Amino acid sequence: MIADDSLAPALVEQAAPILARDGVALCQGPGSPSGLRRLVLFDGKLSPAHAESLRREPPALLLATRGADGHPSAWETRLLGALLRGDALLPPGASRHRLQAVADINATGEAAARAVTQARGSRTAAALVADVVHELAANALWDAPVDAQGQHRYAHRRAEVREVAPEDACELSYVVEEGRVWLEVVDRFGGLRPGPFARALEGWGGRVQVDASGGGAGLGLRRILEHSDAVAVRVAAGRESRVLCVVDLGEARRRAAQPKSLLFCLQ
Repeated sequence: MIADDSLAPALVEQAAPILARDGVALCQGPGSPSGLRRLVLFDGKLSPAHAESLRREPPALLLATRGADGHPSAWETRLLGALLRGDALLPPGASRHRLQAVADINATGEAAARAVTQARGSRTAAALVADVVHELAANALWDAPVDAQGQHRYAHRRAEVREVAPEDACELSYVVEEGRVWLEVVDRFGGLRPGPFARALEGWGGRVQVDASGGGAGLGLRRILEHSDAVAVRVAAGRESRVLCVVDLGEARRRAAQPKSLLFCLQ
């Protein structure tokens, strides 16, 4: 485990047993065996400097210390443990939706926003949740599918494709728990990599840089990160990409400046 300069060494030592309770084994210091995943504990304020952490092999796990006394929160340590063990990332009771067309995305976004309202979440949160649903689904539907040669099937035809082939459909699920909405999208291609997230962080705090290399404008991941308290990704290469976002139900409007965790696990 390595600590960001924003944390006192004593806080890092105190966090170790908290993480261990959720099954996260830690090797600290420069003598740690090579190839282990690095866990970066930091104050949750993302910056361009964190882009390089995601480009490591394997990518580092960025865990915010938003909890009491500067420790990681209980819900984020549980999420981290589930991510590394291969367990389900969503809390139980999620509503699941198969997405194949633009109309499916819109309907699911509206349903998720209603769930926020029914849970007495703010109108700001409902709008942000609908936006995250759209961005997650658009990436999974249009950017993820590839043919037998590994060529993207829809990424460069977003404007004209209103519905994908049945075998290219994805699943989006959501559930409200303890003042947060948990959103997860799953595709069957497993092509997501940390590079796009690293590029989103490179311009963090400044104007969004358009990147059309993947077919879209490169804005979706930036919006997802800005709106979410935590983003967790687990990719089984060539088989499945699973992206989970956690959005607070509160009224805070400057979401981009709030503490965030970014956990990318490539299997």
